[in-house]
This record gives sequence, C-alpha cells and structure tokens, in this order.
Amino acid sequence: MKKYFYAVLLAGTLNAGELESALKNSTLFGYAKAMYVYDDRKGVKLDQNTPGFGGKVGFESGSFGGLKAKAAWYTTTDFGLREKNPKKIDAYMFDLDKTPYSILGEANIAYTAGKTTLTLGRQEIDTPIVSTYDYRIIPNLFEAYTLTNNDISDTTIILSYITRMSGLDGLVTFSEFRSMSQQTYTSLMPSSDNKSIDTNNDPIDISKLVGHNGVYMAGVIYENNPKIQLYNYYCPDVLNTFYADIAHKQELNANLKLTLEAQFYSVKDVGKFSEFLRGMNLSGSYELYGAKASLANKALGLSGSMAYNKFTGNDKTVTAFGNWGGYPEFVAMPYMFAQDNGASAIANSQMGRVSSTLDASVLGLKGQSLTVGYSMFDIDDSVLVDSDITLLNFLYKNKITKNLSARVLYEIRYSQNYRYDNDMLTLSLKYDF
Repeated sequence: MKKYFYAVLLAGTLNAGELESALKNSTLFGYAKAMYVYDDRKGVKLDQNTPGFGGKVGFESGSFGGLKAKAAWYTTTDFGLREKNPKKIDAYMFDLDKTPYSILGEANIAYTAGKTTLTLGRQEIDTPIVSTYDYRIIPNLFEAYTLTNNDISDTTIILSYITRMSGLDGLVTFSEFRSMSQQTYTSLMPSSDNKSIDTNNDPIDISKLVGHNGVYMAGVIYENNPKIQLYNYYCPDVLNTFYADIAHKQELNANLKLTLEAQFYSVKDVGKFSEFLRGMNLSGSYELYGAKASLANKALGLSGSMAYNKFTGNDKTVTAFGNWGGYPEFVAMPYMFAQDNGASAIANSQMGRVSSTLDASVLGLKGQSLTVGYSMFDIDDSVLVDSDITLLNFLYKNKITKNLSARVLYEIRYSQNYRYDNDMLTLSLKYDF
C-alpha cells in the first residue's frame, strides 16, 4: 500500500512535458569488445589460449523530476572457440567455471537534488578498495545505495552501503550477485575442520562464519593540488579497511611537470572473523605503504616514474589483496597463492617499479602511446620461499577513432617458483557507443 501511495505521489509531481523531455533525452550506451589472451606458462602448468567477445548495452533515461533510470546488460561469449580443457582457458575471461555468461549488471534509479545524488540498485563503483576494475570483458558490479555530494568546492563526499557484488574478483561466483561477505577474497585456505591450513582447498567463504553482510563505505575526495583521497570500508564481522593517498603536481617549467604521490591502507580483521583467526593463531590485520614520483616532458612526449610499495605482516598474516576488486597499489602485483600450508604469499613483501611512456602524437602518431616498465617483487622467504618475481612489460595503446581503441600488453615474468614464471600476451579491441 505504501509503495502504491509513493508511486501516485511521484506521478502527481510530474507533468507530461517532463516525461516527454525525459524520453527525448534518453540515451543508449555501451561497448563491444574483442579480446585474446595467450599465457605461455613454464613448469607443469598448461599454456592458456583464450579468445573472448562481448560487451554491454545500456539505456539511461533523461531526467524527470530529478529522477533518472538506468539499466545495462553485459555479456561474454567465445563463439565456439573456447578450449575444451578448462585448464587451458584464462581464469577471468568467463565465469568461475570458465564458461561464458550474461548478466543484468546495472539496474538503478538515481535522484538528484542540487549537487547531491542518491543512486539505488545495481551500479558500477570506482573507488580504491571496492572497484569495478575492468580488465577483461565483464567487470565487477555492485548492488548498493550510494549518496554523493559536491556542495563543498573541489570536494566529493561519498556514502554507500554496498550489499552484493558480481564479477571477476568474486570468490564464489562471477555471474551472480552475492553478499559482500561471501564474495570477500582472502588468502586463507583452511582445512575441512577449520582447525588448520590446507592450501589444496579453496579460500574460505567467510559468509559461512558470519552470515551475509554488506560493506559500509565513506569517502572524501579533494580534487585540487594536492589531490587527497580518504576512504573507509567496514564489513561487519569481517574486515575494516582505511585507505588514504595524496598527489601533488608541480610545474617545473613550461614543459616539465613533477608529480609526487604517497599512499597508505590498513586492513583490520573484526568481529567473528577475527575470533576465528585468533583460534588458528592467525591475524587478518596488516598495512600497505607506497610512494611514487613521476616526471613528464610535454615537448618530448615523454614521461617516466618510479614507484615503491611494501606490505607488512608475517607468516601468520592472512591478506585480502584485491578482495572487492580494488587494486590501488602503485606497483601492480600479480595475484599470488598461499602455498606449503602458509597463510599468505604477500605478507612482508616489497615491490618496486620503473617505467617510461612515449606519447607518440609528438611523432605524428595521434592517439598512440607506448609504455615500457620493469617491476621487482621481493617476497619474504619466511612466508613463501624462492618466489621473487621480476616483470618486464610493454603496453601499446591506440585511440584509432573517437569510439574505437586498441590495446596490446606483453608481459615477461621470471621466478624460481613456476607459478609465476610465464609470458603473457593480451590483445583487446573496444568500440564505445
């Protein structure tokens, strides 16, 4: 009855002109994407050879009475080209069982009054720890109640309660929306009796310990110089994560620009999950520190950067790296598996990266760029022995037209641990509309 009353009240506030204008200003949007991933693996692991196709198509209404409606359908397919052996298929191109799927990924209503917007329903979210993070065809997606406000100059305030997620960083499924507690991806692989660690098992489904909980997110972004971001993410009985970063830009002369950045985040286990870990003499609390310096020369089209990150922790630390799709680290780290009855692979590790980018438009190649990077990952031997990684990567981007773009990424990784000793080629062609 209440729903009917509110619907009548809403309809009474709208006139035919507003509805006609909303329909006229409605838009279709989306993208079509083709990808190919080839992973040349060393040791006993099979090479992976994976083509994928798909994208999304969406509809967004114009504003009527401050309201907008939005929906988007996401799909991925292989056109019958998928390998028969699942071990030869890329882990993130399709669903968790490596089969294609489709999903209604966005379905929301947004109400805007002044500089405040409330969005209810399925949506994309782009923050440091909870992130859509589009790196294959269908990204991470979330069901949430999100309030954003821009009344303060150069400042955005975000408050959100995120109930469920789907996508490539989910633990139990990619193709369905499940609770944030159930989709929390940690490094912990307990034995069947939950009294010890067994790395032959899967990471723990935390919802079996705490139930189905959401994440309370609060963020403040100051868009000036320096740019500052502060976020806190609280999942009751699971984790509390605080994130902060700062970036300062300084023009040295008409062509040279220096950017200095720093970041920090702290992960704390809380409530029932904390009690469970203590019973196994483990901890889910740790920090990450980072620093980065970049120098860009506009006239030459050249830029370079140096970055460093460090995780804290020890052999008793359970980590939640990228657990809800967020990978804010300055040095992009490959996902590493806990081994040999260990709790984590990345606790107390250090990472460094140097890179250089050429904006080829200075050579007359409009919309094209090439980045060369070299990264080193120093893994604590007391956590995971003989697993240091060096990585050399080449990234070519080409904005072919306003809507069409291509991307080529070639990575060469070396490690004494065969899991991280491989070469990977990723090709993508994307058309946005």
